Amino acid sequence: MSSNLPTVILDLGGVYFSDGTARAINIISDKYSLDRQNVADIFRKEVGKMYRENKLTMEEFWREAKKKWHIEESTDKLAQIWHEGYIPVEDVKKIVIQLKTKGVEVLYLSGSTQERVRYLEEKYHFLQYFDDGVFTFNVRVRKPDSIPYQCILKKAKNYSGDCIFVDNSPEYLVPARELGMKTILYTNPNDLRKNLVKLGFWFL
Repeated sequence: MSSNLPTVILDLGGVYFSDGTARAINIISDKYSLDRQNVADIFRKEVGKMYRENKLTMEEFWREAKKKWHIEESTDKLAQIWHEGYIPVEDVKKIVIQLKTKGVEVLYLSGSTQERVRYLEEKYHFLQYFDDGVFTFNVRVRKPDSIPYQCILKKAKNYSGDCIFVDNSPEYLVPARELGMKTILYTNPNDLRKNLVKLGFWFL
C-alpha cells in the first residue's frame, strides 16, 4: 500500500554528508607527498571496494594502503583523516527534518564503512533523522550492484514507483531507475529542494 507521499532514499557521503573521501585524498597526497591518483585508487578501486563490502577489515585495508603508498603512519591517524572529512550538510539535514515533520518516509542507502558509520553516529547522531536504511557492508555488495537497491526497496513502505533515490554519482542512479524508482542527481541543497518540490513536496 502506497502512502500519500513518495519515500525519499538518500545516499550519505556526498549528499547528507560532505565528500570526506575527496578531502582525504587531497590531505593524504599533500601530507605524505604522494601521487594523488595513487591515493585515490586505494579509496575508489578494488581495495576500497572490498573494505566497503566488509570483505577486508579496517586493519587490512590500511595495511594495503600503507604498503602501496610506502608510508609508515598509524592506522588510527589515517582513519581519522578520512572520517573527520564527513560533515553534515546543514541544508540537506534541514530538508530531511522537513520531510520527516510531514510524515515522509526517509531512508538511506550508503556505501559507508562500519568504522565511519560508528564515528559519524557517535559525533552527529544522524541515524535519528532516518526511518531505516541499508549499508552496503551489511549486504556485502556495494553500489551500483542491484542487490543493495533491492534491499532498500524491501524496507520501503512504498512501491518502487513511489520511491525517489538521491545520489551524487550518476552511475549509482542507473540501478534505481531500472528498478522503477525516480532519481535525482545531487549537486547542491538548493537544486535538491527544487527537484523535490517538482516531485510533489510542495512544502519544502
